[in-house]
Amino acid sequence: MSDYTFGGMNNPYEELKSEVTAILNYGMDFVELTVEWPNSWIDNIRENLNWLMDVVDSYDTFYLIHSPWYLEIGHPYDEVRRGALKEGFKVIDIASKLEAPYVTFHPFTPGWLAILRDKAKELNVEGFRELVKYSKDKGVQVLIENIDHGAFRSPSDIRYIMDRVPDLFMTLDIAHTFLNGGMEKFRSYLTKFGGEILHLHAHDNDLNRDLHLPIGAGKIPWKDVAVELVSHNYRGTITLEPHVSDLDYLAISKEKLLLALNAAKKDANSKSNQYRD
Repeated sequence: MSDYTFGGMNNPYEELKSEVTAILNYGMDFVELTVEWPNSWIDNIRENLNWLMDVVDSYDTFYLIHSPWYLEIGHPYDEVRRGALKEGFKVIDIASKLEAPYVTFHPFTPGWLAILRDKAKELNVEGFRELVKYSKDKGVQVLIENIDHGAFRSPSDIRYIMDRVPDLFMTLDIAHTFLNGGMEKFRSYLTKFGGEILHLHAHDNDLNRDLHLPIGAGKIPWKDVAVELVSHNYRGTITLEPHVSDLDYLAISKEKLLLALNAAKKDANSKSNQYRD
């Protein structure tokens, strides 16, 4: 039995039902629903709630939830921030109804706000405190995703929020870590957050732009990534996130990453046995 559970993320511009069934029919263990306009926003999911729960039974699967990446939970205008948090609470409610264990949120850091890095961090601390507080009675764990741009370009920037928001955990986007830092920054995330990382996102890029390519189509050294994940004893959910219309690449991404992880695990076990001998 694999230590890893793989999922795919729906395209919110495509029809919800067809996206969910296609992802599962391509051999994924779960679906990470990105709750986004236009075709998988709150209203769409509410309308299809019974169908979505029937899918859980028929496919023996589950859902994770991803909030819109652009939700303005750290906006400096109080009314705008409160409105964004209200929408965030709706996302948490949907996660609870779908019995999803995790819901992931991005920090809010557009360029015009990131100029004031300290203020951007404090506003996001305030936003994440509200999200975590609301989630406690819903049976859902809020996760923060590293985005590696704006006011949150480094592990220490994400650490700043997590140190000030009790019970906040992390979705580590592997590909994002390779922007503005490479392998060294990826290792730093694993070291600084360790067991606080409950979920992974995996896709590829050219080390400069967030391209969301299939695994192996970019320049990320996945064999080295796998070695680090195994050495840090990560066992958990991984959402494959290539932005492609042909889901063959989703299955290929799973195959390539699983192959790298199994090889790294086999090598680690071999070295451990040599040491014991």
